[in-house]
Amino acid sequence: MESAYEVAAYALRYWFIAAVLVILIAVIYISYKEYQQKKFVMTEISQFGGYMKIIGGPREFIGDRFGLRENNTIGSDSRCDIVLPDRTVKKNHAAIFQDGDDYYLEPAAKAPTKINGRRAVNAHKLKTGDSVSFGDVELRIYFKRTRIEHDN
Repeated sequence: MESAYEVAAYALRYWFIAAVLVILIAVIYISYKEYQQKKFVMTEISQFGGYMKIIGGPREFIGDRFGLRENNTIGSDSRCDIVLPDRTVKKNHAAIFQDGDDYYLEPAAKAPTKINGRRAVNAHKLKTGDSVSFGDVELRIYFKRTRIEHDN
């Protein structure tokens, strides 16, 4: 009887070790896959001056990123550089363009566009962290650092 308990104890001990190893391998595999995905995204984004990430709007689009080049058209039309397929986004909603090291957003006439919660009607200089809304779709803007400014 005592040997049956010893066999069961050994079996449970090795089962526990095996379970811990399987969990450890799964964590390592998932971490590696996430690292590869982040590396791929960063490589893709490096060719752009910055990117926009959807933070509000239709749930299926939240988290999507769009790289920003020198000139970008934004709208629901498939001919736009950045296509936002939402009924509140106009066909040609706005443009983001680069002038020197700075990027500007220029909304189309009568297109509901907001920057940091305020309605935009003219070209507006953008900076990293700005929140931009095209209709009901909200995006956050991120730019690469091109220079370091010092206050003297």
